[in-house]
Amino acid sequence: MRVWLNVCCVPSVIILTADTNVPHPGDNEDRKLVEEILAGRTAALEGLFVKYRERIYRICYRVVFNRDDALDLTQDVFLKALRAIETFKKESSFYTWLCQIAVNASIDFLRRKGRGPKVSFDEIVFDEAKIADIKSLTSSTPVKQLELKEMGRLVGHALRGLSEDHRAVFSLFAMNEFSYREIADIMGCPEGTVMSRLFYARKKLRDALKAYVEAK
Repeated sequence: MRVWLNVCCVPSVIILTADTNVPHPGDNEDRKLVEEILAGRTAALEGLFVKYRERIYRICYRVVFNRDDALDLTQDVFLKALRAIETFKKESSFYTWLCQIAVNASIDFLRRKGRGPKVSFDEIVFDEAKIADIKSLTSSTPVKQLELKEMGRLVGHALRGLSEDHRAVFSLFAMNEFSYREIADIMGCPEGTVMSRLFYARKKLRDALKAYVEAK
């Protein structure tokens, strides 16, 4: 079963949970809006912005792990799309094309900064069967709070150890909106590379929490 990052009712924790009913955006409506933009009616970009801003923000955030930076990048992505709209191939998916811009912009941002993401930490990737156990760590007792803090430190360290490309691949997969082929198109690499990067990223994150998994 495909899994994606879903917000659970756990303070500062996001856990992998199943969701197999995430609709893929329609391309026909997008192409009509693109045609309007190409015709000089740039206000049509607002429709695409409203439709995709949250998804693009999630992609940017999963790469840079900073809310302010992700918000700035989201705005920048749509401006880049507007400037490059004439290069968009109408037979392609606008959303996939937009995601490619988002990933490239996020990766370029990190490389310009010369640093990995600062993790607070509000991302924890875990086996679905362990969600109840993770929730128990949010107990108000000092010991449980220390355990949760240590878990965040371990996973944050693992994420900082991933390359920008590995984080981007994992982000796109976790959103459950793309096939391996689509992720490969967005990342500009073979499908086999996507699968390899995803395997490595998930292994690194699970290894970071191995002690907690085995203790439950």
